[in-house]
Amino acid sequence: MTYPLKDKKAHSKQFPVSLLFAAVTAALSTSAVYENQSDTEQTRVDTGMLQVVGQATSGMDGFIDQDTLEQAQATDLADIFKGDASITAGGGVQMGKKIYLRNIGENMLNISIDGAEQAGAVFHHSGSISIEPELLKQVEVEAGAGSATAGPGAMGGSVRFVTKDPSDLLKPGEKAGALLKTQYFSNGEMVKTSATVFAQDSAEKFGVILSAVNADQDELEDGKGNTITGTESDRTLGYVKFVANPTDEHRIALSYESLDEEGKAPYRPELATGARNVAEPTENTRTTAILAYDYDSVSNDLVDLSVTLYNTKQEELREFRGTPYDGYVKSTGLTVQNSSILGDHELVYGLNYRDDTAVLNDVDSDPSQFKETGEVKGVFVQDTFEATPELTISGGVRFDQYTLDDISGEEFDDSGVSPNLSANYDISSTLSVSAGYGQVMRGVELKDSFKLASSYNSPDLEAETAKNVELGVDYSYNGLNLSAGVYRSVIEDPIGGDAPWSKEYINMEHDIKTKGFTLSGDYSWDKLSVSASFNHADSEANGQTVTRYAYSSTATSIGDTLVLNVAYDVNPDLKLGWTATHVASINDINLNVAGYELNVDKPGYDVHDIYVRWQPLDGDKLTLMLTVNNLFDKQYLSHSSVEDFSHNPDWELIKGTPEPGRDVRLSAALRF
Repeated sequence: MTYPLKDKKAHSKQFPVSLLFAAVTAALSTSAVYENQSDTEQTRVDTGMLQVVGQATSGMDGFIDQDTLEQAQATDLADIFKGDASITAGGGVQMGKKIYLRNIGENMLNISIDGAEQAGAVFHHSGSISIEPELLKQVEVEAGAGSATAGPGAMGGSVRFVTKDPSDLLKPGEKAGALLKTQYFSNGEMVKTSATVFAQDSAEKFGVILSAVNADQDELEDGKGNTITGTESDRTLGYVKFVANPTDEHRIALSYESLDEEGKAPYRPELATGARNVAEPTENTRTTAILAYDYDSVSNDLVDLSVTLYNTKQEELREFRGTPYDGYVKSTGLTVQNSSILGDHELVYGLNYRDDTAVLNDVDSDPSQFKETGEVKGVFVQDTFEATPELTISGGVRFDQYTLDDISGEEFDDSGVSPNLSANYDISSTLSVSAGYGQVMRGVELKDSFKLASSYNSPDLEAETAKNVELGVDYSYNGLNLSAGVYRSVIEDPIGGDAPWSKEYINMEHDIKTKGFTLSGDYSWDKLSVSASFNHADSEANGQTVTRYAYSSTATSIGDTLVLNVAYDVNPDLKLGWTATHVASINDINLNVAGYELNVDKPGYDVHDIYVRWQPLDGDKLTLMLTVNNLFDKQYLSHSSVEDFSHNPDWELIKGTPEPGRDVRLSAALRF
């Protein structure tokens, strides 16, 4: 795709939110959104600051808890991550949403569901992650290249979705229960229903959870009342998990999940519909089967073993002018990990194996004509060492080998090490500082399925590398928690095309460089709690601001982001909450895309959400929720969506889809 364009001088400039305002807000804040944990216990509450401190302990920076998901009445990726300034997922069309962590896209992240790695993508114009928030227990996030335990290819960090167990729903002494829930969403008139049953035997050795969810949605409207074409969908989920604890040391879990979404989606879901991007019948499915075994020896500190075996498949079935076609990516993998305590050292070590396949069935062609296969094999070790009562040091290394047999018959074999080193020093009982360095290599992997018939790899294609440096400081006193950090990451030799429409995968000539800082804090007064998180990040390549259109799932630029959360417990049965998100504009972005000069702005926006949770009966037998998203019906284009290039001559088709306008969500959950 090429267009004649007018030459303009390449220049970009970003106007940040006042640092003073962000710092003052952070100093007056609290949160129940993100919580830092060690491997064994919760240590403090924190909003949005995905810190290097986590790498010096457990390799986990923070997590989104179940209460947060319920308060937002989360139904998609954007809802899941809305409470934190560092991570976002934009796009008005569900199938076009992509995750960006500190500006780095999902293609550069290691994303897993209960340990099942979601590798590859069916279509680069679609998001690669399908998840139903209703079954989630929590979401764990690690930002930046860091811990060796983050898994292979975690160039920009990792996101780990964790689903519920029977024990997460059963109360002490209960043997069985059920949760029935119905929700109504005013925007799109969506009706969502779910039924979950859970049980365990009298000895609490065996348990089961079964869940079914259905959500039927009409087309959404944006903040101006315009229909967002291609947003109608019918979404269903079937989920079952068996858990056995034959002894206090052993745990076995077997789960199966089937998620299906169908409707009329744009041919390119990340772009607004138009004459060359019509909505067509589309079905997106994900099936995931997982067998997990854990053995934590009571008497031997050398053995805390986990083994995860999984198979996951993501498939898109489409129809173009009456002709069906489909593609899928499938991964089968094994992760073995053990933790050993040796004196003041805690060693975590193990191996990863993953076999990936991408297939395109193009207009009844023989699928063997359009198929790629690849493998990833890795071993890793991470050591956390308490050098002194004040100083904790963590260091580790991965060795990974990538092999690929691509569609053109080329064979690629890449291997290398990914080291990391971080430290945390307690200056006092209230103040600590941290620093860390991480490096990750990733070899050549599968192309997305829908490009197998038209794209090819350069024979000279080589592995890409990410390097990340972080510095942080934390202050905690009497429930007040403040954090600040700076980071710099560089993705060297990133794999992609020299233009968005390129058919050849190459190592791009210019590195993707991101530098930024974060601020966060939390505090509570009696029944009132407030929290704030702030993230500033500049991402550039060849001196130009990175845009989603040019870099797709690899990186984008998001304006300075401030998220403020306020919650008030009127009484034990009634809770009120408010979330305000401010994203600053990025103006006068001048780009050279494959020799064509473009100019684009990313206007800023402010979005407000509120919620009320009421439990009128004893305990949680009945929970009533009112959530209003986009309270003031703001019309805006998320910075994690494709930018609006339509004002450039002949580029009227290149623009993302606005976010939905006001959405009043009502829910009633009855627990037996």
